[in-house]
Amino acid sequence: MADWIKVVTEIGTTRIRLKSICAYQINEDASKLLIYTKDNSLFQISEDVEDKFKLLDSEFKIK
Repeated sequence: MADWIKVVTEIGTTRIRLKSICAYQINEDASKLLIYTKDNSLFQISEDVEDKFKLLDSEFKIK
């Protein structure tokens, strides 16, 4: 597992430590990805949403 994921949020490029992620979800039309972290931070991703979602599923071994 990689240590970090690089995403683009509304304020710019952001790196999120994978160990800090406690949940993530994608909306129905795949236009937004929400990433929740253990410290109650919420990141809204709007670029490369499906690719990042698939990457997270792969990193966390979700089938």
